[in-house]
Amino acid sequence: MNRFQNISQDLMNSLSLQYEPVGVDLYQDAEALPPDIPFTQKELKSYCQALVLAGEGQRFLLAKEQMGCKLGTSVLGFEKDQDMKAYLDDGVLEKYGVGLFGNEEASAETIHKSNYLEKGKTQAAFIAPLSEFQQPPQVVVFTADSQQAMWLLYALNYEDGGKMNLPQSGGALGGCSDITALPLLKGIPNITFLGLGCRMKSAIGPNHLMLGISGDALDQLHAHILDMAKPIAMLNKQRN
Repeated sequence: MNRFQNISQDLMNSLSLQYEPVGVDLYQDAEALPPDIPFTQKELKSYCQALVLAGEGQRFLLAKEQMGCKLGTSVLGFEKDQDMKAYLDDGVLEKYGVGLFGNEEASAETIHKSNYLEKGKTQAAFIAPLSEFQQPPQVVVFTADSQQAMWLLYALNYEDGGKMNLPQSGGALGGCSDITALPLLKGIPNITFLGLGCRMKSAIGPNHLMLGISGDALDQLHAHILDMAKPIAMLNKQRN
């Protein structure tokens, strides 16, 4: 059993996770792709759906054409020419024929102020269960219920304490911007409650949300979850 299999198993057992932690690597144009992993033939509805399915044991090497959600591919740097006006005219404001925002200005705030990777630099995304990785992934994503997310946040704040800033994208771009682009760009953890499109396309349960961390933070998070075995067991005992 390799190091990431051990870490994944410890985290799943300690927190009773339904979904395995998921690793994400984004490959830029100049980078060589994994030689032994072919592009996935399946077309997905969104990046968020890939995260949920990977938490259930599937793995994907995806080009932008297979990722379904163009907002997601824009955020993750797949698109060379992003026409953000198109998203404002027929995107967040009136998505699925319902009003998510009261006016175009509110929709524009959501789109323009999210976190984006550099345009046109990403050629592929590898999304897989953490246990399949041999090296630290760039980002690790947890699909968790609120209590499990609480323990993960405790673990991330174990040494520093104090207030944690968990910026949100205003009900959209949750999986791609809040918990992938932000940890990649700034190295900080974040949580997302996701948005209407994220939840519809991923079919995630109503009691689950997602948390993303830089792969560099994984070892510390793992160690601190183990450090908190006693309080975790205390709450589990009280619940039972």
